[in-house]
Amino acid sequence: MANAFNFALDLRKFADSIPEEMVKPVVQKLAMHALRGVVTKSPVDTGRFRGNWNVAVNRIDYSVTGETDKSGGSVIAKGAAVIASAEPDQAICISNNVSYAVALENGHSNQAPAGVVALTFAELESIIL
Repeated sequence: MANAFNFALDLRKFADSIPEEMVKPVVQKLAMHALRGVVTKSPVDTGRFRGNWNVAVNRIDYSVTGETDKSGGSVIAKGAAVIASAEPDQAICISNNVSYAVALENGHSNQAPAGVVALTFAELESIIL
């Protein structure tokens, strides 16, 4: 699996290879795939980890809330609205900043022993590359 920097470069090359009018819908579909991927792969106990996925445009949202979302529906709907507002030349950042997010990504959950971000990243690579 490539690192995030190389993936971003490959994504830029991919965007340059498609007609300009297709860039926005393709980027939005990929961002939604990424959001749905990390949310649905998130292990659930109280729903706090799943409820703390943040989506922002051209910045990382470092916030952590007490929100819980066991189904993931609410966080996906909120994220979809942000993704829809993004222009093709803007970065869409998806983050989760709960204190135990890195531990979960490193397999400290029987529900997600391979993490969530790495698996979603690999899925995106297989779609694009």
